[in-house]
Amino acid sequence: MLNGLHLPHLRQVRRWPTLDGRATIALSLVLFAVVFVLRISDPNTGDGEGVLFLVPMGVLALRFGLRGAFAGAAVGFALLVAWGTLDDSVDLALTWYVVRATTLFAVAIILGTFVEHRRRLEDGITRYYDASLDLLVTADASGRLTRANPAWERTLGYSPEMLHTTNFLDLVHPDDRAATEAQLQRLIADGHPVVGLRNRWRRADGSYRWLEWNASAGGEGSVHGLARDVTALHEAEDQLANNARTLEAMIAERTRELDDARAQTLHQLAIAAEYRDDETYQHTERVGHVAARIALGLELPAGQVTLLRQAAPLHDVGKLAIPDRILLKRGKLTAAEYDVMKTHAELGARLLSSGSSPVLQMAAVIAATHHERWDGSGYPNGLDGESIPLVGRIVAVADVFDALIHDRPYKKAWPLELAIEEIARCAGGQFDPRVVGAFMSLRTELGELSDELADVEGGRVLAGVPGGAAVYTIPRRRGEFLEHIDRHAPRAAPAVRGRLR
Repeated sequence: MLNGLHLPHLRQVRRWPTLDGRATIALSLVLFAVVFVLRISDPNTGDGEGVLFLVPMGVLALRFGLRGAFAGAAVGFALLVAWGTLDDSVDLALTWYVVRATTLFAVAIILGTFVEHRRRLEDGITRYYDASLDLLVTADASGRLTRANPAWERTLGYSPEMLHTTNFLDLVHPDDRAATEAQLQRLIADGHPVVGLRNRWRRADGSYRWLEWNASAGGEGSVHGLARDVTALHEAEDQLANNARTLEAMIAERTRELDDARAQTLHQLAIAAEYRDDETYQHTERVGHVAARIALGLELPAGQVTLLRQAAPLHDVGKLAIPDRILLKRGKLTAAEYDVMKTHAELGARLLSSGSSPVLQMAAVIAATHHERWDGSGYPNGLDGESIPLVGRIVAVADVFDALIHDRPYKKAWPLELAIEEIARCAGGQFDPRVVGAFMSLRTELGELSDELADVEGGRVLAGVPGGAAVYTIPRRRGEFLEHIDRHAPRAAPAVRGRLR
């Protein structure tokens, strides 16, 4: 049977017995003669010659196949006829001869067919073994290669003789040796097959090739393995991984560029909204900066602070739809004009809500809620308390504070201290007391905010210089401030994140 047969020794099986054709025929004739002599000389052998003739028939079948088996059957039958003729004491009926002939030739067909089938099977396996691109190998428990097909020489350049005297671990790359040995020991110990193991094997010229292995345990501690040269595949995978890293870096760079472009677009849109009623055109940036500082005081997560810094300047974008006669009117608005002015919150939210980016979505919330009041008397929806989104409550304080300390078409700038006191007075009414508390914690450093926004405008600082209004200026290092927020803003706990909703 083939189950116990290890390639490449199939050729040796096919050559068995090792006698050539003439010697095989001579041996078969001698065996036939011995059986015939035994039959003539010993009547007690009975019908034993039918069985004994199978031995020379088998010898001929193994050497010549079906033809040899038929020849052996013919010789055996001829000897039976000769025995019946020469021995006068034997009177054999025709039926006896027919039965003997049928038996011998039936056995010859079975034996010859089996040998021919086995030979064709061996030929096919041998051709596959020799021509296979996969590396087929058998190793013993010590790691010595006992059998290897020609693919080993084609792939690694080693002759079969050299491989059979080599411990395979000596050919494995030193960096892969420990993992390979561990897999081998596990395979021998518990019979768990090895599937998809990759390691590097040294070629005869000193270079290395990547092989991928499947292996299973054989009898007596042996291991049967099949390996495939996957060097090209491994190099392609490395190239793909490198390309993926390069592509990831390119995407990250492109994302940064898009973020910068988006931030610039949002900045210009905010300026366009303020262009018509702010002589410095800096109100939006100042509100965004102060809102971010308040958010830091409330311990919002860094990501939320950054979004708020970018979204807050868009709080008044709805003013683009307000007529100049109302927006730029000096003095108090009539009730009808005030109703028109209040629509800028809803208009801004409607404009911004169509965007899908987190910044625009937050900006839409801010635009819709920065005129809501803590006591519920604000607009456009009359929200109160915690029902007002936190970002809207923060921007409400920053917006009013900046409007108080700067000239507007309808008012003159307030002194800094008076503006701070007004914010504190409105806590619990117009503003969220907690937000006001975070704002008031900045009181001692409000004079330093101008340094974070940009250079001091005309030598004036926010802390109120006699004869001049305190101002902020547009931040010239806006990106640095956002990076500062990301580095220093606390990572809020789940309870703090709940405040954002």
